[in-house]
Amino acid sequence: MKYKNAISMTTLSVIAVFAITSFTGFEISDTDAETVAVQPEKFVFVEKISTTALFEFRDGTEIVPIQQFTQTSGFGIRGDSRQIPTFTMEKIVGLTPYLYEAADQAQKYGPEMEYPYKNFDVTVFLAAEGDTLRSFEYSDCVITSYTVTTRSDNEEGYTGKGFAIVDQFTFECRGYEPHNPIMDEMNIVEKAKTISSGDLKSTDKWGPGFSIKP
Repeated sequence: MKYKNAISMTTLSVIAVFAITSFTGFEISDTDAETVAVQPEKFVFVEKISTTALFEFRDGTEIVPIQQFTQTSGFGIRGDSRQIPTFTMEKIVGLTPYLYEAADQAQKYGPEMEYPYKNFDVTVFLAAEGDTLRSFEYSDCVITSYTVTTRSDNEEGYTGKGFAIVDQFTFECRGYEPHNPIMDEMNIVEKAKTISSGDLKSTDKWGPGFSIKP
């Protein structure tokens, strides 16, 4: 890829990320050096713990606030082919062009064919008030299911609570790596400052009056 094209692609990716957050009413905060989308205040989460997904496609990156996230498989022993890392996600319909393109291409070409948006990486962050509690890195993912549905609180959708149009996705990935940032911080131990034997002077260089104590 030429340098000029690389700059243009990077610029478009940044614009796309900010366009998503601007048009859907979401904010972005910097959490532990990771970019995490902030859920709207009208969405209530217990202990203010919410979920954000960072999608990395061939042409750019998208940051998506998620309303529902479920891990359905992938806890098996590393390398166990019977445990394919799989998760489902639900979000409010919004401007996520790369994610939608991946879904459209998956539906068009099917699982056996290769296509530009077939493999991508996803990092899911579970955060509370700026602190990342857990994160999960998925690599080489594909979309295996995509539907759009309407959610409402029964008939109360007509009487004031309203309706929500949501995207529902299912993903399968080849790689899965969980992270526990709180434990990582607990395991940070400052190295003791000790003097090695190489720093001690040889006895033949000691001055008068100094000797080895028996």
